[in-house]
Amino acid sequence: MKIKILFFAELREIFGGSRFIDVREDLTVGEVVDLLEDELNQSYSKRDSLIYAVNENFETTDKKLKNLDELALMTPMSGG
Repeated sequence: MKIKILFFAELREIFGGSRFIDVREDLTVGEVVDLLEDELNQSYSKRDSLIYAVNENFETTDKKLKNLDELALMTPMSGG
């Protein structure tokens, strides 16, 4: 199946803006993040603080993805 990944903030600098990837059926959000870490050949140090959205709805790493889902990966916002 094919999913679109959107990267925001620091992740955009690491991975670029957005991309489509081909993955096996029934992959979870967490498993996609595992694949991305494999691509980097290292663990992402801020993984525990990542925010995930699938089709503009906030989700957990257990969310199963479907063909043509849009997965957004972002770090928490801060500011004043």
